[in-house]
Amino acid sequence: MTLEGRAEAKINLGLRILERRPDGYHSIRSVFHTVSLHDSVAVTCTPGSRRITIDVSGLDIPGEPSENLACRAAEEFLAESGLKRDVYISIEKRIPVAAGLGGGSSDAACVLRLLRRATGVDPGLEKVALRVGSDVPFLLGGGAALVEGRGELIRRMASGDFWAVILNPGIRVSTAEAYEAWDRRYCGLTTRPAGCDDRCPELAWHEGRPFPVSLCNDFLPLLLERHPAAMELLGQLENSCPAWGLSGSGPSFFGLFRSASEAEAFGLSVPRSLSPAVCRATGGVGASSNW
Repeated sequence: MTLEGRAEAKINLGLRILERRPDGYHSIRSVFHTVSLHDSVAVTCTPGSRRITIDVSGLDIPGEPSENLACRAAEEFLAESGLKRDVYISIEKRIPVAAGLGGGSSDAACVLRLLRRATGVDPGLEKVALRVGSDVPFLLGGGAALVEGRGELIRRMASGDFWAVILNPGIRVSTAEAYEAWDRRYCGLTTRPAGCDDRCPELAWHEGRPFPVSLCNDFLPLLLERHPAAMELLGQLENSCPAWGLSGSGPSFFGLFRSASEAEAFGLSVPRSLSPAVCRATGGVGASSNW
């Protein structure tokens, strides 16, 4: 049996880095939201000896196939469940790679969901997901959530109703290197106040009002230092979008709009070199079966 699912991209509606932790990770506070831009994932699971193979099409992925987070997700699932299965994974990539959109993490989350359905076994997906990657636990369910810690503290919230245009300036940003740059800038800082209350925000965007969540991203000044040409893109966003932000550690930016027509008009106005992707906020993800 082959199971198929959507691995949706996520954008960060603001991202604050709160502390550098003793375990080497960083604590953050960010509103994560999935959008309709997605990869297509298929998983075939058969009795065997835990052999995992993967085929990726659509976009080039750096590194060896075995290093793909989707493969690691399958390995962790089989190890935790104790099952002896061979797993074949097929991914059609649409989400840009190393772009701050969680594409690899979403593929991994989708593989975990599909394996749970295929085997009828849940070895504790949230625990397995966190071992695979910090964004994977949120992407198991998608929608919207206030995410804290290194990604393990997730407070689900009502999804927003907005359209987004994602722009990719064509550079690849390593999340690990971005955090290293933050550490160098704030070498004496181990913790700082969050600068905001502890309530879970609401995403209702009322006509004539600003977007209800701060879109400040602590990675933005670091990105501009390394890639000053991105300032031109910021000018376009500032002049044309009701709200805009940087997703993850970059380099993808997004503009937010209340309607599809506004988003599509903006998407047509920007250079094709930015690979504009018009998408809508989503409320969650699922999977379908294909025999």
